[in-house]
Amino acid sequence: MSARTAPLPPAAVEAMARLELRLTAVRYLDAADHCRALAACADFDGCLAAQDEMRMCRCQLDAAGRLDLIEAA
Repeated sequence: MSARTAPLPPAAVEAMARLELRLTAVRYLDAADHCRALAACADFDGCLAAQDEMRMCRCQLDAAGRLDLIEAA
């Protein structure tokens, strides 16, 4: 026997989507800080992984039309 749950209300789905975008922006900003720290230590190979994370986050935010969350970075 499987339990069924009711779908989330649209307002909850929208709130979760907004939260996910904000978390993506935080991940971008964290990766940018990490990249700066690695560059200061001349760890340029380490910068590549941080830049990959930044690129992935930027693509997600761009697709959602929310680059404004990171443009000040």
